[in-house]
Parts: sequence; C-alpha cells; structure tokens
Amino acid sequence: MDDFTGKSGCSNHKWLGRAHCEMCHFQKLMLCSDLSCSSIDEVLQHTNHYQYSPGALIYGGGSHHKFIYFIRLGMVKLESITHNGENRIVRLLGPGNSIGLELLDDVDFYNHNAVAVDRVDLCTVPIVKVKHLETCNLHLSRRIRGMLQSQLNLADQWIIALGTGTAKQRVAQLILILHQNFTDNNGAFVLLHRDDMAAMISITTETISRTIATFKRNNILFKTDDNLYKCDVSKIEEIARS
Repeated sequence: MDDFTGKSGCSNHKWLGRAHCEMCHFQKLMLCSDLSCSSIDEVLQHTNHYQYSPGALIYGGGSHHKFIYFIRLGMVKLESITHNGENRIVRLLGPGNSIGLELLDDVDFYNHNAVAVDRVDLCTVPIVKVKHLETCNLHLSRRIRGMLQSQLNLADQWIIALGTGTAKQRVAQLILILHQNFTDNNGAFVLLHRDDMAAMISITTETISRTIATFKRNNILFKTDDNLYKCDVSKIEEIARS
C-alpha cells in the first residue's frame, strides 16, 4: 500500500484489521453483498482495509499493485497528468464505488493516480481473487463490470456538465455533483480544494475563489463545519441551468 495511515477499526472497534464483511453494515455496498457465507470466508482470507488521510496517495498511475479497492467511507479523486504536465481530475468516487477496476481487463498497471480527498476508509481485495470469484459467480461478474461501466457513464456526464457554460455555471454544476453524490447523513458535503476544482472545470483558482465567495455572500452556500458545506439546491440549480 502507498502512504496508508493505518489499518481501519472498521465500523465496529471489535473488528480491527481484517474486514469481517459479514459483520459490516456497509456490506450491501461492497463486493461481498452477493456472496454466500462460504465465499465471504474465502474472500476474508485475502481482504484487509485501511484508512488514508486527506491528500494521501492510495496508488499511483503506472504502478503495478495488484489490488482492487472498495471505498467504504470518504471521497477519492482519480487524477491524470496531461502531456503538458497539467493535473486533471477525471473522476470523483465515494462509498460503494471501486477503484482499480481497469486491472480486470488484463492491464498491468493503474491508469490514474488515486488520492484521498478527505479521510478515506477502504477495503482491498487482490485482483487474482476478484477474477477467480468472477469465474465462479456470473451475477458477481456482471455487477463488477456494471460498476466500471457506471463510472464511465457518470464521468462522461460530468465532462459535459463541467466543461460548458460560464465559470459561475461550472462551479454551480460541481457543487450540485458534490451535493448529489457525496453528502453525509446530515446532508453536508466536503468542498474540494480550489486547485482540485480548477483541475475539474478548467478555470482559474482565483475565479473559483471569487465565485465561491459570491455564493456564500448570497446565502447559496453555507459552511457547517471545518470543510463541510450545504447549499440552497434550488438556487444552485437555477444558476447551473440558466
């Protein structure tokens, strides 16, 4: 693993280190949700989960690790470096999503840098084990492939939403995406760092900062905690679609 901060305590302090998926209240979101008890036991022999601090590198593009990562908590950004050295965020993923799925297509390395946006808790399963399970469980195979296709479809939608319109509209679209996909139980979401927002919507950090300040001043965006925000959804939608 790269730069992990430690093994997670899971959702229950009794289950340190090993994932114990059969005891996990996140189970319906994860790989194990379609498996029998015996299959879960087999997966557990090869599964661990870890916590990463904000900004920590989970894996680097081009690295040859052999794991698929299943996100339990937090937000992960997938980054790509353009030919002229610019950093572009190509995807944001949260709980219930998986990263590293490109290894299922028999490539030997990850396509992107995977970086924790906030505190991330995830499970790791060796790619050889996932491929073995796919051959034994057709429904699981379809589900895993569906995960990858859903991610690609969502990324295409975001490219369209975030790549057109005025700067104000693009920032509003991004806030809508965060609100719709990454809110916690209280309806709050982590607001990306200004540099990350710039890497997603191709406008300057200064313009983003001014736009965010305007949204706050007009009571469209509200800070609830450290870096947690809520928004006036109707007003944000009006700006994004105007």
